[in-house]
Amino acid sequence: MNPIQQALSNPIIWLILGLALLCYSILLGLIIVRESTPAGLSKTSSWLHTLPAMLSALPLLGLLGTIIGLLQTFSQMARGGMDIQELLSRSIADAMLTTQVGLLMVIPGWVMLSALQRKQQRLEMRNAQ
Repeated sequence: MNPIQQALSNPIIWLILGLALLCYSILLGLIIVRESTPAGLSKTSSWLHTLPAMLSALPLLGLLGTIIGLLQTFSQMARGGMDIQELLSRSIADAMLTTQVGLLMVIPGWVMLSALQRKQQRLEMRNAQ
């Protein structure tokens, strides 16, 4: 099985990708929409409290996938019957992939969140004047 097939067969990776896509779509929607009305500012402000928690879940889900993968590796080792070096190298690489995906997915989210926060601050300052 090639690395892409391995990644796509992992439900934790699908969960990470789905949550990242949800966060990105919300962030892009809030960044692109130019609502400087009080209702628009309130909507953006409420998302600014929720989005950091959602983005923080991405690397944590990656870590969860790694722990699950390592537990499966140790379980297979206990059953025996396989070459230990092959089992360890393949299984640990698969397990670490979820952490890598979680970390890679959170970085664009942080960048977009920072842009949204700057936009929100500019709009609030302009409305306060």
